[in-house]
Amino acid sequence: MPKELKTSEQFQELLPKAVELRIVRGKEFVKLKLRTPEVLYTYKTNEDEAEDIIKNTKDIEVVDFSRTKEKSEEKEDDGKKKK
Repeated sequence: MPKELKTSEQFQELLPKAVELRIVRGKEFVKLKLRTPEVLYTYKTNEDEAEDIIKNTKDIEVVDFSRTKEKSEEKEDDGKKKK
């Protein structure tokens, strides 16, 4: 079960232990998912703070799962092609 972090300081403390950082961009917030060998941690923040955190990550695999208009358009196009 993932654990939610409340502050960026908590998130920064766990960065050295992390194996992977996943980024999920929503309309109103950015969710950062930090995978450690033991636990998955999540942290919701705004776009500016998320960019600052991402810039400070070193030696960690970063995977961006952005929810963009382009992806939703691709899904619509795929549905039209299958018909």
